[in-house]
Amino acid sequence: MSVFKTIPFFRILIPFLVGVLAAIELNTLGIDIKWFILIFIVLFLVKILVKSNLVSKFILLFIVDCFFVFFGNNLVHIQTTSENPLYYGNVLKSDSAIQFIATVNELPIEKEKTIKCNLTVLSVKKKHEHINVKGDLIVYLKKSLKNKQIKAGSTLAIKAKLIPVSEPKNPFEFNYKLYLNYKQIYHTAFLDSSNYEFVFIPNTISFIWQLGLKCKLYILNSLQHSLLNKNSYSICAALLTGYDDEIDKSVMEAFSHSGTLHVLSVSGLHTGLIFLVLSFLFDLVDRKKRFKLIKFFWITIVLWLFALITGFSAPVLRAVIMFNLLGIGKIYFRSDYRNQINILLFSAFILLSYNPYLIKDIGFLLSYFALFGILYYQPIFSKWWKPNSIVLKNIWQSITASFSATISTLPITLFAFKQFPIWFFICNIVVVPITFIVLLLAFFVVIRIPFADVSINFLIKYLIIFIDFFNSANFGFIDKIDFNLIDSICLAILIVFLSLSIRQKSYKKLIISFSLIIIWQFISLIDSYDSKNKSQLTIYHLKNASVFGLKNKEKIIFNVYDKVNYNYHIKPHLISFNYTNVEYKTFNFIKVNNFSVLILSNQKCWPKTDLEKVNSIILCNNVKLSSKDIKLFPILRMIVLDGSNNSYNIKKTEELCRKFAIKFYSTKTMGAAQIALK
Repeated sequence: MSVFKTIPFFRILIPFLVGVLAAIELNTLGIDIKWFILIFIVLFLVKILVKSNLVSKFILLFIVDCFFVFFGNNLVHIQTTSENPLYYGNVLKSDSAIQFIATVNELPIEKEKTIKCNLTVLSVKKKHEHINVKGDLIVYLKKSLKNKQIKAGSTLAIKAKLIPVSEPKNPFEFNYKLYLNYKQIYHTAFLDSSNYEFVFIPNTISFIWQLGLKCKLYILNSLQHSLLNKNSYSICAALLTGYDDEIDKSVMEAFSHSGTLHVLSVSGLHTGLIFLVLSFLFDLVDRKKRFKLIKFFWITIVLWLFALITGFSAPVLRAVIMFNLLGIGKIYFRSDYRNQINILLFSAFILLSYNPYLIKDIGFLLSYFALFGILYYQPIFSKWWKPNSIVLKNIWQSITASFSATISTLPITLFAFKQFPIWFFICNIVVVPITFIVLLLAFFVVIRIPFADVSINFLIKYLIIFIDFFNSANFGFIDKIDFNLIDSICLAILIVFLSLSIRQKSYKKLIISFSLIIIWQFISLIDSYDSKNKSQLTIYHLKNASVFGLKNKEKIIFNVYDKVNYNYHIKPHLISFNYTNVEYKTFNFIKVNNFSVLILSNQKCWPKTDLEKVNSIILCNNVKLSSKDIKLFPILRMIVLDGSNNSYNIKKTEELCRKFAIKFYSTKTMGAAQIALK
């Protein structure tokens, strides 16, 4: 393929990614190096014996592919903490309270009732000795005066029971366990002030990392003690350090719906803007570009200082490495889009070699695909119109960059977020420059320059008013898009073939694109038909709450609108029904053909119905059934307990079901119950 000739690093990255993804998704065992050596010897002998240049070239490329598949596969297993013999989970059983020493490796995050801390485990106590181990975990501490003394770098001696991160309880719910597993975190623990003590162990965190954390803490303290209001502080904290836990949910939602959520964290965008500003300033001084190396040297220092100031935020580290490599490429190679894409792919290879699990990080994927789109598509769009005015030229460049990044990231954003901001290009033209100004002013606040905080309050106030205008489901954004993995793959392939057909003026690739659209739509119609015609009752698992969804061919009825839990626990499942109409209506009895369900939520007040025809019961709010009650339901086949029941009631009801040979189901242990209605 011509793409391998013009962008040859694709040829290396593809087998490498195959090896990485095979190890992560299929959990393949690490490939023994002796098998690779054996394959290499056999193929090398074949290459010597066969005189055909074509066969020799094919064998050589196959050997290279095998090597990178082997390299990527084994890299994952080397980097997987749980496979390390020194991993704390392999040293001790976590089903009882254990004693261990750990260091806080990030700034503690204050929640409503707890303080969340990321810990690196240094040693665990086994019998009468401490054994050095590896691994991270998350602890939640009840708020107290003692807990407020914990800071990044604190070392704690802890006694607690480690709890494995649980699977999602509801269909299509965000898999938090998988998310933490990709970050090499497998357990959590809940502590109060009596479960730990402070200990002093020097050099538990590297000097550079500790310096970064101190910078991060200093920035947050400086912002807190300024005149910034709540929204301004939370946004500035996110822009400078990546600490976005205090941003109001409504503000976060408005930025998301306007297509500008990417600006609310220190990221590759801000690093790129700093890179462009510095390049522009150096070009003003060095118009003939005689001092490229000096320019690269100083820009590199400034970018790494920025990374240090932000506490070595992961997105910034990625961006700094990426722009360093792009800077080298501009000095020693031609500055066309193919060489820039090659350098971009090389930087991805370097970062994935350091941590292959980055391939599952949405931020990593979006940053690389966005920059890929800008490098590939923006030169094409820029040729469509060349305004004479500098202002119009900058606006046009911003619009083309926004469209380019959106095209290349569309399969990922639709799959991950299930929504599409209609006016993203307008919002980005306004929001990106303003947030960059806010970022610079936030630096001034940190170094205590007067009136910087007042200026930020003014800008943030009107910025929020601006994005709120587009925060409307009627005209601002499209929500609840049923977009699965197959849709994402089909769209990605379609974008590739359409792009190649336009760039190469190939009718063959255009025909392939239209054929793919037809196949994709046919698959989507089948999925849509299946989801529309599905009739079922879903008993969701929500802690201390009762939420049911009754779906037929026309609509889905919820017994209550739980705004707090809706987006996280229920909305993902609702989206999978493909634009089903939604109603909210209280109900306590369901009858469909021969299937009848009674919902009991009040011990003293049962719904008036014919109990002899009830074959299923849903128990809520710790309603208790006795043997005498069971005898009132002669055809009872199943009892379901939702998340509003405590452990005692679940245990007693299970014993009762066992006694009468009735099917028992608890959403607490088994997850949401989905009952097909036929």
